[in-house]
Amino acid sequence: MTLRIDRRAGFLLPLALALSTAALSPSATASDSPPPSLDQEAGGKLWDSQAQAGITTASGNSNNSTFTGGVTADRDADRTMLHLGADGRYSREGGQATSQRLHGNTQLDYDFKPRVYAFGVLDALNDRFSGYDLQLIEATGLGRRFFIGREDLKWQADLGPALRQQWLTDDSYENSVNARLRTLFEWDFAEDSTFHEQFIWTQSLNRLGEYLISDETAVSFHLNAHLAFQTSIQVQHDSKPPKGAKPTDVFTTTSLIYQF
Repeated sequence: MTLRIDRRAGFLLPLALALSTAALSPSATASDSPPPSLDQEAGGKLWDSQAQAGITTASGNSNNSTFTGGVTADRDADRTMLHLGADGRYSREGGQATSQRLHGNTQLDYDFKPRVYAFGVLDALNDRFSGYDLQLIEATGLGRRFFIGREDLKWQADLGPALRQQWLTDDSYENSVNARLRTLFEWDFAEDSTFHEQFIWTQSLNRLGEYLISDETAVSFHLNAHLAFQTSIQVQHDSKPPKGAKPTDVFTTTSLIYQF
């Protein structure tokens, strides 16, 4: 079925631009915020970005291939942190597509204090093999950071209300009010080695038996200043999936990351 994004989600680009403008606007920072760093004044690096790609193929008794890719970009501007991300997965077996998943998200954090921040999130998913033409989640709320001052440890958690809209492949539409909890943990456990764990729970408040769980665990090993090798396991669970779809997907990925 053709995805009609132009009709159903034409507001995504304006909203993303609005979030970006809010993050970079001088009015988004407090008057007593510290001045720009020397690197920024000298035209230094403003974004921390990375792209990753992976491929798995098999032949013989089975003939299949899986392609994965993604890109992320983060910008820290005084009291605001803007995160942009997109990733995709495509699989074929016996000449037929067996999975096709596209996902994008953006999150804007505003620091009230070094440990406390407010956030806004927009998350979009297209996965027709799981029954979704389009799934949108918008959330806002408050978060807290831990291990302030530690360069090798990063842990933050945020919680708030969320709205979820779903356009299904059978042409039906669903929406609900939710609560969204996220925790993100990163640990540089050895030189040039990083452990990453992100867990997201989206709970429907209309129907308590409906919830979404997303959990990603990854370990990366830096080869040099720009290249890294990463292996990850991602679990996606939908307690009430669309008709004909399984509730749980598990993705194991090995990929090469380029940081720029």
